[in-house]
Amino acid sequence: MTEIKKAYLHATKHPCTENAMNMNVLRRWFGSNEIVMVENPKVADVIIVSTCGFSKSQEDYEIETIRRLGEEKKDGCELIVLGCLPKINKERLQKVFQGETVPTEDITKFDKLLDLPHKTTEFDNHYVSANEYATDPRISFFFRARRFFERYEWLPLVKVPKVLYTVPSEKWWCVRCAIGCTGNCSYCAIKHAHGKFKSETIEQIVKETKMGLDKGFKEIALTGEDLGGYGIDLKIDLADMLKEVVSLPGDFQVNIRFIDPYWLLRLQDKLMPVFETGKVKAFCAPAQSGSDRILKLMNRRYTFEDLKKTINAIMRKTKVGMISTNIIVGFPGETRDELNESLRLVSEVDFGMYMNFRYEDRPGTKASELPDKISEAEKHYRWGIVHRACTRKHARNLVFG
Repeated sequence: MTEIKKAYLHATKHPCTENAMNMNVLRRWFGSNEIVMVENPKVADVIIVSTCGFSKSQEDYEIETIRRLGEEKKDGCELIVLGCLPKINKERLQKVFQGETVPTEDITKFDKLLDLPHKTTEFDNHYVSANEYATDPRISFFFRARRFFERYEWLPLVKVPKVLYTVPSEKWWCVRCAIGCTGNCSYCAIKHAHGKFKSETIEQIVKETKMGLDKGFKEIALTGEDLGGYGIDLKIDLADMLKEVVSLPGDFQVNIRFIDPYWLLRLQDKLMPVFETGKVKAFCAPAQSGSDRILKLMNRRYTFEDLKKTINAIMRKTKVGMISTNIIVGFPGETRDELNESLRLVSEVDFGMYMNFRYEDRPGTKASELPDKISEAEKHYRWGIVHRACTRKHARNLVFG
């Protein structure tokens, strides 16, 4: 391999927090080794493509990007693929790429692949910035919007709208608490990428949180695909960990990236005192559907009424600032009436922000084998119905708080 003087980083289209944190480390790592970041991949000595594979459309985008960059790169340039895609759809990736890959959970592999003086382990993996979201116009817009409000919060009456609470921020100090997933959702392939669920110890999480507080950060983002299941491998639970974190001295709040509603229901009695402290600013609880039949097919392990009761109790009886959610439309066999049941997530449940997705088959999932697939045109139509309902609620939340 030629001497590395120039590097090109390509972020995935819809980066998760862990993905963005890794890319942020790589930017600082290259900078410390006096490697110039370039915008033109054709002049780079090394190209790194960050991937996810959460959805088929995202996978399509990343496969085409890898193929194109492989053809455009100059002789001697090494192309490396980072992230979940190599484990989610290795067979498809190998049709366009046979080079080195690095998993999301272990970017120290770069130190072996690229023998540079400074190592990735020298850099805190706790930050995200606008650079990591530049390839996603929607998230990039919300990121900039939140940054605008944060910049002028010193002015009277100016504050970040609650609808933006779970949007990533440069003012976050991110602490990775777990890797993997305890669930077995029929539509999701991310679990295949991360393997067995593994929690970080409470002591390490508290230590890393203190590091952020000592640096002056006021918002701690606790990250992981399934934080609701935190501690299941350590014989403890999420409430035990949160109790220790929110007990730390200082003026700060916690943003929890994902809590499966199943765990909210199961841990509600233990979590409510933590939520009542006012230290938990926001979290995402992905509902996915408002139809009990579809939820069962998804293997989501709760009913709409149980979800509604729990979310509304948290928002009406505690000091949690906002809870966001995800909705999937067009799941195999979903009827129009069941779509209307999902609209109850907007009209009857106190969620403050919504992300909506069209169902897509993912390799190795049970849902991909189900009959009665919904056409792309129908999924687009249904997504539009839900999107408009959510947009109206977002507008109300923006005006009335």
